[in-house]
Amino acid sequence: MKKLIVLAALLGGNFALSAQSTIVPHEYEKKDSVFYQVPNAVLVIDKLDIEDYFKNLDTVLVQKQYDKTVFRNIQFSPLNPEEVQRHYSLASKFWTASKANPLSYSTDKITLFWNDNEGIILPYIDEIIPDLLEAGKVQVVDRSTNKRVKLYKLDYEDVNGKSFRIFKLEKGKVIWRESEVFVEQVYNAGR
Repeated sequence: MKKLIVLAALLGGNFALSAQSTIVPHEYEKKDSVFYQVPNAVLVIDKLDIEDYFKNLDTVLVQKQYDKTVFRNIQFSPLNPEEVQRHYSLASKFWTASKANPLSYSTDKITLFWNDNEGIILPYIDEIIPDLLEAGKVQVVDRSTNKRVKLYKLDYEDVNGKSFRIFKLEKGKVIWRESEVFVEQVYNAGR
C-alpha cells in the first residue's frame, strides 16, 4: 500500500512539474518600445505589438458592439457599451498622439482608469502582456541585476476555478501574475 501511495505521489508530482514551462524571449532589437516597470522586472514591449492590438480592437469592438467582455481586465467590468466605446476612443486618440513619443509605465505609480493622458492606454497594455510574455515577445530586464533575462518561467494558478498564468524569473520572483489584473482582489479587513 505504501508503494502505491508513493507511486501516486510521484505521478502527481510529475504532472505538477510539467505544467510549468520555460520561455526564451525572441532575440531581436526593439527599435521603438514601451517600458513597463513592475516590482521585480522591467518589461520592454515593442510598440508594433501594441499598434497591432489597437488595430484589431478597432474591428472587434465594433463587431461585439463595445461589449465589455471583449476585455478580461477587471477594470472594464463595470462599464456599459457606451462607456467602453468612450474609453476606447480616448485611449485610441492618446495612442495615436503619443506612439511616436517615449512611453514608460510603472506599478509604483497610481494610474487612474479614466486618465486624460497616455496613462489611459495602460489597461490595454495590461490586457495583452500575458499573451506577449507567453509568445516570448517581451524583453524582460531583472531589476535586481539590470540585465536582460535569457529565459523566464510560465506557471499556472487556480483562482475560483479558473486557471491564470504566472510569469516568473528563473529564481522564482514573479514578473507578472495574470490574476492581479483579471480577477477582482478582495482582501479580508478583519471584520
